Amino acid sequence: MAPSLPGFVSRRRPDWDALAGLLTRQRSGTLRLEELRTLDALYRRAAADLAHAQTFFPGTDAHRFLNQLCGQAYSAIYQPPRERWAAVRDFYRRDFPATLRRELRFVGVSAALLGLGILLGALVVLLEPRGAELLVPERVRASISAGRMWTDDLLSVTPPHTVASRIATNNLSVTLFAFASGLLLGLGTLYTLINNGVQIGAIGALCLRDGLAHGFFDFISAHGPVELSIIVIAGGAGLMVGQALIDPGELPRGQALAQRGREAVKLVLGCAPFLAFIGCVEGFVSPGSLFPTWAKAALGLSLGALLWSYLLRTGRTAAVATEAVPADSAS
Repeated sequence: MAPSLPGFVSRRRPDWDALAGLLTRQRSGTLRLEELRTLDALYRRAAADLAHAQTFFPGTDAHRFLNQLCGQAYSAIYQPPRERWAAVRDFYRRDFPATLRRELRFVGVSAALLGLGILLGALVVLLEPRGAELLVPERVRASISAGRMWTDDLLSVTPPHTVASRIATNNLSVTLFAFASGLLLGLGTLYTLINNGVQIGAIGALCLRDGLAHGFFDFISAHGPVELSIIVIAGGAGLMVGQALIDPGELPRGQALAQRGREAVKLVLGCAPFLAFIGCVEGFVSPGSLFPTWAKAALGLSLGALLWSYLLRTGRTAAVATEAVPADSAS
């Protein structure tokens, strides 16, 4: 004789709740490896309960609930393998820009810190002439004192592809350091952003003071908007890591770091192709007089606008449509 529906639900409900809890954690990325076996066992028991409900309690809420629960568990356990290029395409179509939009407040704080550094560096050099001796590298100061940009000779002594490679390597180092130093409770990222800002501001102010403002603008205008954007995004990723360590919320600190670290890594990985591309622009276009200043400025503004248009708009329509589905269904 089959048990009554209330008795069946009462006896099996703890396992169903446990399975639903593990599925929630799987979707949030906090499921531990050792819990996968429990997830599989609970799914198999729920599948047996579903078969029982189909036989004895068809059309009931318990039957519908088990059908939905088993469907979610099946999708979580038996995910089809993703093709590598399709995964990369989906990452840049949806995941990377969506992650940046979710974490925009950290990117905004990062931009503010870099801007603060630029302002401080410029003020120190403009208000105190000896400040340049502390903030601007000697080689750069000597070149500016001689009335010429330190970048003028870059292409005459080194092939453009070598310059681009060195610049890309340097930019990659700054980006990775801005992100990884977030592990020092965010203080390393804070230092990296302000220090880089101070150097940019100090060199720009020294060029302005010594009559080389046009040369400075000519050099940075083509690559500056995108390069600074990437540094700001990497800085935002580092601040996310620092925030997870300082304020993990209701999660254990290690679990919060793993969860937020995965989101932060997405931002850094997403910047990689843009970083390589802008290194080429900085190596081939920015130095020398092959391209006029107006063309460099137009290129830099266009690239910056394209980058932020991509980050702020790509995938937004699909995300809004996905979020609207449950609301429509509920009504």
